Amino acid sequence: MVIPSDPAGHGAGGRRSPAADARDRAYIGNGRWHDGPRAPDEAPRHRAHPTRRRLVGAIGLSAAGLGAAAFGATVGVRRLLPGLAEKDTLGLLSIFGTPDSFGELAGSQTIETVGVPGFGFGPGQAAFMSVAADDGTVLIGTTPFSDDQTRPTATTMEVGIFYPEARRFSRLVIPSTAGRVSIPSPDPTVQGVGGADVADVVVVPDPVTGQRVVFVSVVPFHGWDTRIQGVFPSLGQLRRDRAGDWRYEPTLSRTADELAALAPPAVAASAFPAVGPTAPRSARGLASVARLPRSGHLVIAQYFGTGTGGTESGALFVVDLAGRTRAWWQYPPTSPLGIRTVVNPREVVTDPTSEPDDERFVLISDCFTGDKVAQPFPVQEFSYSASTGQIIPKSAAVRAVQDGSRMESACFDTAGNLYVARTKADGLYAAPMAVYTKAGRERSLVTTAPATADWPRFFGIECRPDHLLPETGRGGLVRSLTMDPASGAILLTGLDGTLQVVRPAGSGHQMTFRTSAIDIGLSRLRGPATRYVGVRRAAVDARRRTLWIPINQLVLDSIPWPYPPFKLDQWLIRVDLDLLLNQ
Repeated sequence: MVIPSDPAGHGAGGRRSPAADARDRAYIGNGRWHDGPRAPDEAPRHRAHPTRRRLVGAIGLSAAGLGAAAFGATVGVRRLLPGLAEKDTLGLLSIFGTPDSFGELAGSQTIETVGVPGFGFGPGQAAFMSVAADDGTVLIGTTPFSDDQTRPTATTMEVGIFYPEARRFSRLVIPSTAGRVSIPSPDPTVQGVGGADVADVVVVPDPVTGQRVVFVSVVPFHGWDTRIQGVFPSLGQLRRDRAGDWRYEPTLSRTADELAALAPPAVAASAFPAVGPTAPRSARGLASVARLPRSGHLVIAQYFGTGTGGTESGALFVVDLAGRTRAWWQYPPTSPLGIRTVVNPREVVTDPTSEPDDERFVLISDCFTGDKVAQPFPVQEFSYSASTGQIIPKSAAVRAVQDGSRMESACFDTAGNLYVARTKADGLYAAPMAVYTKAGRERSLVTTAPATADWPRFFGIECRPDHLLPETGRGGLVRSLTMDPASGAILLTGLDGTLQVVRPAGSGHQMTFRTSAIDIGLSRLRGPATRYVGVRRAAVDARRRTLWIPINQLVLDSIPWPYPPFKLDQWLIRVDLDLLLNQ
């Protein structure tokens, strides 16, 4: 059945995370916090912060953490989602992991379980964002069990690589500049953890091997002696070798110091600030990376500010594949209604319909008041000009509805329409997805809420989308939002394990949307209340008609941090897109 959207009007009023919602803390990553310096071997000074884990208590759920809350939400959501019967997934879903790790899914007649010896990451590393290469390989970044890169739970830096045809999983352990593959913090109070995260991964063209993979890290340094241990890259690159295996390319990878050396001096001082005589420069938390379709350059979100005496808000910068800075833009001070707001850029997504010298992308930012109270997260559109080296805001930073909901994650379709998954004010449940359509050169996001000279004064204003999709306002917080370029279907996966499919038709205000949903079985993977099983950004392999969804297992607040590294099972779900779209 084709369900017309809920037209939302067009007048303007007046996602999570590399470090989940915990990155509202002001840690730069190279040994300093925004509220003052600390010695390189001093433990981070952690402070209370409004994470979704803390929101659990605020809405009257179990104090066991988000894992327990998500499980409770799953039960309630299933009652609201008719048609998610087991027969819906027959032949459609497969889940890969270590043998004997599938919980209640073992022996399932509806979801195939595939044991892969050695599947998973090293101690303390969990699955994060994913991407699919043209050879069918799935590459997965990593995050600590705390879901907060400033609270490491490992000693390594890793990318998980799954070769589907061979059913082989490989841990690609990234070495430091000194060749070290395991580096603990020297601080005895953190119980031997350190290493680095891999916050995002993206596939880009390569003139020699056809494709390469670029990854970024939020916190690649935790206070060790760099003269002995070296430094992990802030921006790393992978290539395939002659055997077809993916390998780390140190000559193409860049530390924060190397990025600073390749930037204009005036830019380097702010974009990659020095933080101490014995610490490397800070790259200010590289949280998200996306390829700009015309220039081939990379736009990257810098989550953190510059530190003491500077700004608390993050920034955006563009680099080429050699690591040379092509443009940099600092988020300006914002005080909507007189409330000082810290803006932490968290997700960048590029528009495939961009024109030369006007390459569009959108930014979703985490926002907090000066005393760390979470604010509704906005979306904002920007333009990048390769010839002038400028990043220019095209829209104000807006919310879809002024009801406390958050703009969580975004994607474009092949026509340039923008889809934004939203989260209810509680931070745990999905709100109806917003759609800003493209007409001519512009989306309604820009025509309705343009970035006038004084746009920071109107930070967080309401910009009603062209369509709100009520059928998508169900289930858990959306952690994965992707698009199948072959069919145009929009694919949303929530914390409760609901995979929703939105099939758009038409254009502009005449668009209609057909929706369906299946249960991918997360509740039957969940272990004790001390564990949290959730999803991260999926990878679409359009050629092989496959959606790959990384499933991670975390600890969150169930064990007080810090704790020594240990292993937790991780998984990867394969979804047959043709079968899914025929549901």
